[in-house]
Parts: sequence; structure tokens; C-alpha cells
Amino acid sequence: MSNTDNLRPFNTLPPEEHRELSRRGGVASGERRREIADIKTSAKIHVAALYLVEESRAEYRRAIKRYVKDERKKAARRKKSRPK
Repeated sequence: MSNTDNLRPFNTLPPEEHRELSRRGGVASGERRREIADIKTSAKIHVAALYLVEESRAEYRRAIKRYVKDERKKAARRKKSRPK
């Protein structure tokens, strides 16, 4: 059950009080919007970082595979050129 005894409609408030409450609401709204924007930016940064890490891992794996492949080729060439 809600208590609405202490609520007053804006049109019954004096103009100064209405203006002050409106100003406070605007300030609070701006703070909240900036906070949400910061959260969204942080989330995007984290997702980008995870993507970069995954991309770096994939690049590292490709480099390792290429290195192993090259080393195997060198070993095969050495084996062929070795005198019996």
C-alpha cells in the first residue's frame, strides 16, 4: 500500500519551489545520463579488449604453426641431404 499523503502536484507549488525542484531533477538526470554513458563506454572497451586478446591469441597460434611447419621442412631437408 502506498502513502501519498505527502505528495503535492507541481501546479500547487510556489514558482520558486517548482523551479528549484525542476533544477535539481535536471541536474540528477544529467548525472545519471553521464553515469550510464560511462558504463556503456566501459563495456565497449572491455569487449574490444577481449576481442583483441582473442585476435592476438589466434595470431600467436598461427605464428607458432608456421614456425613448426618451417622447422619440420628444414629437418626434412637436412635428413635428405645427410650422407648415408
